Amino acid sequence: MSETNGAAAAAAQREIAVHRRLMRFGEAETTIAPIWSERDTSVSKIATHLAQLWTSTTDDNGSNVQERSLPQARASVLNLIVTVPDALAADRVVHTLLGLGHRHPSRAIILVADPTAAGPPIDAAVSAHCHPTTDAGEQVCFEEVVLTVRGEAAEHLNGVVAALLIHDLPTHVWWPGDPPFSDPVFDQLVEVSDRLIVDPSDFSDLLLGLRRLATLRRRSGIGDLSWKRLGWWQELTAQFFDAPRFRRYLPTDPTDPAPGAAAQTAQAILYAAWLASRLTWKRYATVDPLIDGRMRLTLEGRHEMVDLRIEGVETDAVPAGELVSVRLRAYGETGAAEFIVDRAGDEATVASNVDGMTAQLRRVRMELPTESELLATSLVADRNDPVYEAALRGATVLLSAARSAEAVG
Repeated sequence: MSETNGAAAAAAQREIAVHRRLMRFGEAETTIAPIWSERDTSVSKIATHLAQLWTSTTDDNGSNVQERSLPQARASVLNLIVTVPDALAADRVVHTLLGLGHRHPSRAIILVADPTAAGPPIDAAVSAHCHPTTDAGEQVCFEEVVLTVRGEAAEHLNGVVAALLIHDLPTHVWWPGDPPFSDPVFDQLVEVSDRLIVDPSDFSDLLLGLRRLATLRRRSGIGDLSWKRLGWWQELTAQFFDAPRFRRYLPTDPTDPAPGAAAQTAQAILYAAWLASRLTWKRYATVDPLIDGRMRLTLEGRHEMVDLRIEGVETDAVPAGELVSVRLRAYGETGAAEFIVDRAGDEATVASNVDGMTAQLRRVRMELPTESELLATSLVADRNDPVYEAALRGATVLLSAARSAEAVG
């Protein structure tokens, strides 16, 4: 077999693997009608089928949703465009979207695009899903449209999806994995969207990715799943300073947050940047550049210098890239204070140590949201979130400062 034929065969196998996983949409318990699929189809045929899917008439093959005489109706509140680069992403997309449907029913358009692939320009599969509501007998229904786009058509995805969107509804683009920020197709999809949803934990170059997000937020709303995961940590951190006796440590004193991440630093950086932006800390000097998930910076507070440390740790109890521990150390007029959140699996220990006395020692259950829940909150969040935008700017500053001269070069 020639090298060219071998590459083509490998690409075909990858495409088959992706499709096998995506077809789980049609096998889900929420599926309400037989899946409609057509090879070498057109956008107009797909749009026609979607329009007929929810009518009150039936056809011979039983593909019309209404034939079961259920009190159901399409209830899409948005368009959701999702890209699928590989089989792993396909599994993730199916799992997440099936959990999303009853919260935010959408017309989801899942794109498997490869401009180098041979074959028909467009293959399509459409499935309809219904979730029961709180009212007996009523259901909320929506569609999943899976498109395989090849060749030249894959270079013009905005033209492919435009005719399939429900007009007058907001359009969001979820890009699981590492977005190709320099790819014109990426820009095309951003242009048709009201919000771009990404997870910086997936970025191969975190600094570049955060810089692009800072630029893109001027064109499109940004949904950041790593940022959404920090809500639990931010709330616990803020709770320390609900007590008036601890507030004197908050605005002026050196702090040492030490979140752990196994070589992935998105959550740790965003947490540190959030804290710095809230307390108006400024970058001052690099002590240790970012190497193997570890970095140390000196920041300038209003009255004192701040020692910021981020350290990557290896643990099987927490998924790679997620925060393991946060430790805030400060000095006040009467002595030192330390505020600690240590995570172990789905629980955490929360404690404070002030002037040598341990207080507020308690264990709390971590109510960590699923990716479906994270995606759901990102779909309805305000387009402009000044707290997130400040943290995003701060994260790019901290990462830039932490880059060694060799890495920058």
